[in-house]
Amino acid sequence: MQYRIVFLLFVSITISGCTGMAQKGALSRAYSNFEDGDYEDVVELTNRAENYQEPTHQMKSEIIYLKALALEKLGRDSEAHGLFKYLSQEFNDTQYGFMAKEKID
Repeated sequence: MQYRIVFLLFVSITISGCTGMAQKGALSRAYSNFEDGDYEDVVELTNRAENYQEPTHQMKSEIIYLKALALEKLGRDSEAHGLFKYLSQEFNDTQYGFMAKEKID
């Protein structure tokens, strides 16, 4: 019985660690795709990064900012502007919130 509890604890810790790595990996690939001009892929990867697990406040602001930049490059200005505005209001304590505010002013 005790081994079963230890095993389940180990599995749950391992899974949560893998999820964080997957989230960071998706964000890293999104940056790479942004540099390559693959903006549709950036939007998809940032959506994935945001949904693997609840990101930290700082990471969430980074994910949203990168997604907004990609949307802007795709000519989806209204969506990008909405995300920049959201960032400037909800994440004004982060560098991405500050940069978003500069984009909409």
